[in-house]
This record gives sequence, structure tokens and C-alpha cells, in this order.
Amino acid sequence: MTSIISKNQNKPTLYPYSTENNIFQNLVEYANNQTKLYCEVNPVSGRKLKGQIFTPPKIASFMAGLFTSQNNKIKILDPGAGTGILVAAICDRFIQENHRNLDITIHVYENDKTVLPFLQSTLEACKTALNKLDCSMDYQIFENDFILHHAKVDTDEGWTAYSLDLSTRYDLIISNPPYYKLNKSSPEALALQQYVYGQPNIYAFFMLLSGMLLSQTGEMVFITPRSFCSGLYYSKIRRWFVNTLTLDRLHLFETRKDVFVDDEILQENLIFHATSAQPKPDGKTLISVSYDRQFTQYQEMIVPSKDVAYCRGDDCYIRIPISKTDLEIIEIVDSWPQSLNSLGFEISTGPVVDFRAVKHLRATLENSNCVPLLWMHNIKGIDVEWSGGKNGKAKAIEINPESKNLVLPTRNYVVMKRFTSKEQKKRVHAAVLNADNFSEFEFIGLENHLNYVHKNRSLMTLDEAYGISALLNTTIIDQYFRALNGNTQVNATDIRSLSLPDYDKILAIGKLARKKHLDPDFDCDDAISKVLKIGKHLVKN
Repeated sequence: MTSIISKNQNKPTLYPYSTENNIFQNLVEYANNQTKLYCEVNPVSGRKLKGQIFTPPKIASFMAGLFTSQNNKIKILDPGAGTGILVAAICDRFIQENHRNLDITIHVYENDKTVLPFLQSTLEACKTALNKLDCSMDYQIFENDFILHHAKVDTDEGWTAYSLDLSTRYDLIISNPPYYKLNKSSPEALALQQYVYGQPNIYAFFMLLSGMLLSQTGEMVFITPRSFCSGLYYSKIRRWFVNTLTLDRLHLFETRKDVFVDDEILQENLIFHATSAQPKPDGKTLISVSYDRQFTQYQEMIVPSKDVAYCRGDDCYIRIPISKTDLEIIEIVDSWPQSLNSLGFEISTGPVVDFRAVKHLRATLENSNCVPLLWMHNIKGIDVEWSGGKNGKAKAIEINPESKNLVLPTRNYVVMKRFTSKEQKKRVHAAVLNADNFSEFEFIGLENHLNYVHKNRSLMTLDEAYGISALLNTTIIDQYFRALNGNTQVNATDIRSLSLPDYDKILAIGKLARKKHLDPDFDCDDAISKVLKIGKHLVKN
């Protein structure tokens, strides 16, 4: 296990830092006390509305320990400083490693006026402690929004244009950014509109702008949700990030419950270290994982950077393999030459949104204009069954002039759950909608919580449908998506960009899957192991 904070962790600290009423062993402890004082009068409910989540001390120290710069003149930025614990962690590291005669400039942004006195107290403590090492330290607190501070607005005859002021550059940028969704018409989104797709989140804007503000040899360390690593909403930001910066360190927390437990936050979090250097084709990325914020069960491994920051066509992703098996699976899937699109397939979302179509939904097939309506609970194993209802959900939809665009022609489809339950072992659950089982109906309804794969210019055969469905249900695909986006949902965009084997291999898998009714021991993993010659240690849990 590597050191969590400094290269010289056995070197004694040069002080305790004392105040009138308390003695603190280091600046992180001092800053954490400022956080406690602030939280005593600002309840978590109000802080969550601001996207204000404070960094635990050990995580702050770990993040500061990832920087590699040895410069004597250093310009530091924290774009969402809170009580200043991340800056305090960097200053602690300078002190613990006995750096002397440093020339340090610190810029911090904090637009919550209630936290400013606590932030200033932390920065003053840092300045006093560093002065004891003959280090020069100046700081400036910007009491405004980080994004808008760098946005220049030009208005000409009612037309507004936004540009960015990137004139100030930083050597070290560290941040636990705020987390909340923005409207696409918000000033922040307009300032970065060329990187917006769908529903933006402020934390991704902090990442993006910070990356733009790095000096030529600059480094940035962030702790963020994992959600930016995949998905359509972050695609433009991710593409800029992957093609502009080098992502050389990632740390994952296995538990979602512990990292920000004091702020009642439940999400998958990661820490990353990136530099302004151009990515190298043969680069390496160090990936570490711990169970919780105490860094228990800490493990690390080095992987090829190309397996982490991955681009295919216009799509870029950040994948995080945490074992040799994950790495093998990523490299196998990447070697597959096809995709749904290249094979002539497309994936779409079920068009029936129940609360919008409620006047067309029926409990039974009440008349000849009604057709079956399929939901997630109709996926049974690798087949779709129009069986009994669930929780009073409608079993049919009536076709009329208003609803005719909500139904699909009755054909063979691969149908997938858009959302998985806690009890479901695998991230993807796909099944075959066999048109023969619904032959008495010209049309069929698919509810919006289902995605479906269909053929673009012809009809999907059952061999094709069972081949795709069996492949998506395998352990190897489940593990691939866990490396891609953790425990979040696998969406249509993820499936659309997934590499697939050649057509003849998919057909061979499908032929095996169709024999399942004659073989009670049929297993999707065994099928792809046999057809694709993949070792069973990779296709079995």
C-alpha cells in the first residue's frame, strides 16, 4: 500500500498549530474544525440545496498527495473552496516534506458569504504556518461564481455572445466541486454552451474550465461523481477532456455510502489526477481502489491508458478496470470489430410513456383495437412473455388516431430493461420478443422503461435476436459495463457504442440460444465461451 499523503511520511510535522482554545496537529485538522463550526449553524438540508459537500480530512490529504510538481514558484486554484480544507492539505504537504523558500500564490472561489469567514481563517492559518518555513504565501478569495467570473459577455443589438477569459493559468488545481443540475438556459450553461448536451451539471463545468486554466505543466486533482465517465450528457466535455489532458491516476471508492456520509450523499465517487500534457499512445494510468474514505482494503494496479481513456468514432469514455480480469475483458471487447450500427441494427426506447398515454391504456384486451402492452416485468429470462399483470399495470393499449404513433409493428425485437433492480445480478437484462408469439396482433406496445433493438432496413431473424440477446446477458458484458460506468444504468447510448463480434459469430450464438428449450442447462456464458473461444474464467462470476 502506498503512502496516503507525503513522500516523507515519517518526517515529524514542524508544529502543532495552536489557537486560543485548541491545538491542532496540522492544517487539515484545523480546516476540518472550521467545517464543523460552520455545519453547526448550517444544516445539511440547506447545504445540499447549494450543492455544498465538504471533503473529509483523509480524502483531502490523499488528494494533495497526488501532485508531483517540484516547482519553487507555484500558483494554486481551488474553484469551490468551502472552508479551505483542500488548500490546507496542499500546505500540509509542503510542511511535512519540509519545502522551504517557496513562492506560493493561492486563488480560491467561494460565493457563499456564510462560509467566507471560515475559509479566511483557514487560509490565514496556512499563511502563518508556511511563513515559519520561510515560504511566501499570498492568497485571494474571489467572492463570486467561478464559471461566471471567467465568462465574458458581449451584447450587440440584442444578440448575446459568450467567451471565456483564460488569461490566468495555474500549476495546481484541486477541487471538490458543487454538485447540482443546471438549466440549459442558465448563464453557466450559456458560457460553456458548445460543451452542453442535454441536462448539464455544475460539477462537470468546474472540471472543464479548470482543465482549460492549467498551465503548460499544470496538474489538477478532483473528487467527483463517476457519472461523467460515460453517458450522452457529458459526451462533449468528456471528448475535450480525453483528447486534451492526460489522465494518469484514478481512485475509486467501492462503497457509495461512506465517502460523504456526513452530508447524507449516496453516489459513486472517484478521485482523478490529470495533467495538461498531451496523451501518449503508450501511456500508463495508475488505478487504485479502496472500500471507503478511510482507505481500507487499498489496492492499486497500472494499466495502459488506452484502456482507460477510450474513443470510438465520435464517442469517448473513461473506463476504470480494477482487476486483471476487468482489463482482459476490456481488451477482448475492444477487439470485436462490429457495432449495432455496422451490423444494420439500431436501438430505440419504448414509445409508451404511461402517465402521458393513460387514457389509451387498458386493463385487458377490451376490443379489437387493443394490442398487448409490454413492461419490464414481461422480460422472463431470455424471452418476453405477455403474462399476468403487475401492481395493477395496464396489459393493453388501444390504437386510435391519437395513439397510433405509440405502437410498433409486430416483429422480432431484442428488448432490454432500461433500469435494473437491486436484486438483479447483472447490469443488462435482454430478451427476445418473438413475433410468432404475438401473430394475432398487427401492432404491439412497448412501455418507456424498455429499450428495443430492431433492424434498420429489413426484419430481424430469430437467430439474430437470440444471438444479440444472449451476448448482452453474459457476464463478460456485465463486467465490461461495470468498468465503464460502475453501478449506474446502462442506457441506449452505451449499447449503441458497444463493440460486437462479427455477424456470423452472433448467428452461431443465436442458434445455440434457440436450442435452450431442448437443453435445461443452457447458459449464455457457455454459449459465447464456445463460439468466441473465450476462457471460462472470464465469462463466469
